[in-house]
Amino acid sequence: MEKNIQNLYLREFPAGTILFEEGSNGKELFVIREGVVQISRKIANKNFILADIPKGSFFGEMSLLLNRSRSATATVIEPSKIMVFDQQTFNSMIKNESNIAIRVMQSLAKRLYRSNIQIETLLLEDKTHRVVKALNYLSIEEGIKKPSGIMVPVNLKQLSAFVGFPLGKVASIIDKLTEAKLVLPKQEGFLIAEEGRYLEFLEFLDMKEKF
Repeated sequence: MEKNIQNLYLREFPAGTILFEEGSNGKELFVIREGVVQISRKIANKNFILADIPKGSFFGEMSLLLNRSRSATATVIEPSKIMVFDQQTFNSMIKNESNIAIRVMQSLAKRLYRSNIQIETLLLEDKTHRVVKALNYLSIEEGIKKPSGIMVPVNLKQLSAFVGFPLGKVASIIDKLTEAKLVLPKQEGFLIAEEGRYLEFLEFLDMKEKF
């Protein structure tokens, strides 16, 4: 049965393929079986990376549920195998499979929360505050607890896209946070070794921003 479904809906896409563009009509749901898709959006004429969607995840459901145009652009960033479902098939899946409906709702809630945090971050004037707030959010949502602290599995490019300013400036701020031993760059991301000190610094920046 699963093989028949794959034969019907599975498609292969090379790196660089744009699955849909921001503002276009949304008529399909995408489920990644292999590969990665990057979601980006233009804000104030600047392109921001919102997320890299890994295998096992789905996207594109918001346009189908709300009958609105795409809110972002989806680009394949490595050769991928993706299942593509049309509106009718998607509606049938939601109607007949309660577990799918629950996953869709959970995904929507998580993405809405991420978008709200990112908007809050972009509105902060102090760039150090932006980086510290972004890493704190990412540590909560994606962090991996280790004996040495919390590993945040993002790279400089992804962090730069989240906070909305150039890579070089982000690297400079990370260097300062490293000197203060608040963040330790690692091969797999950034390590927050002392969560208590880190949160105290974030609270200080929050107070500074307000007053």
